[in-house]
Amino acid sequence: MALIGMEIAVLVVTISIVLSGIVIGLGRGIGVKRIELFGLEELMQSIINGAIVGSAAAIVEVIKNISSSVVEPLCSDGDVLLELTCIFQSLSAQTFLFFQELVKMSNLVGYYQSLSLDFQAFAIQPLVNLASVSDIIGIHLVLTNMILILLNLNLQIIGFFSTNALGLIFPLGLVFRSFFATRKLGGFLIALAIGLYVFYPTFILLFPSPIEEVEMTTLNITEFTNSSMYAAYPIVDLNDNNAIAQKFDEMSEADFSGDITEITQGNTNLISKLTFYSVFAPLFSLIVTIIFIKELGSILGGEMKLNVGVI
Repeated sequence: MALIGMEIAVLVVTISIVLSGIVIGLGRGIGVKRIELFGLEELMQSIINGAIVGSAAAIVEVIKNISSSVVEPLCSDGDVLLELTCIFQSLSAQTFLFFQELVKMSNLVGYYQSLSLDFQAFAIQPLVNLASVSDIIGIHLVLTNMILILLNLNLQIIGFFSTNALGLIFPLGLVFRSFFATRKLGGFLIALAIGLYVFYPTFILLFPSPIEEVEMTTLNITEFTNSSMYAAYPIVDLNDNNAIAQKFDEMSEADFSGDITEITQGNTNLISKLTFYSVFAPLFSLIVTIIFIKELGSILGGEMKLNVGVI
């Protein structure tokens, strides 16, 4: 696709140079300086476009090299888009593991919340107040699922930029910049390609990835749910009040309430960091990129004015 785009750009630049020459000749033939001036301006723009198209491969490589050097590679050896793709893929995979452990934790809390001691005349549920913790975990599950959607949405967006920024949008910008009526659009598309390929991923990478926090929090939940002190009691013993009471005593000695409170707080902190990285960081980068595209696009899409008196 990139090769086809560049071939079209070369053809369009060639046609624009020929048309500019025709306009110059027409202006001189009928003695109208403004037409001749317009032809000269278009010829200069066509020459600039020809220089850009002729060095397009070198420009693309320079852009890739710049994008590879602006940040230190931690996940891949490619440019910033490949680095960001690798980070989001790793973060998505690790967040899914966190989601799975949350489900296990929710099942465990729901299990102990329902246990009761039956004394015939009355029954008590010592851990019935775990309902509030279960509700919090349910909210965490919903939020984590939303974060997974956002992470994968970011992956789709980055994949589109990686495939089309320099391969389609950049050559298309060169084509549109070759014509007077679409010069501003062409300059905008060239700036858009550079902004999406370099600026957008770079400013996201300025924010620290929370992947280490995800791994640590997931490990804490795994240790909690796999602890022998908090393991689910065999169903055959659920009618034995003494066995259930002994289990409650063991859990109390192991500080079940304290452990689950700390883990819930850790989950809350992690979800806030994941939300920040998957929502705020891309939005901040998008705003900066839009400003860059606007400024660069106005430069690339500008006209070169010649003084009529010079001719």
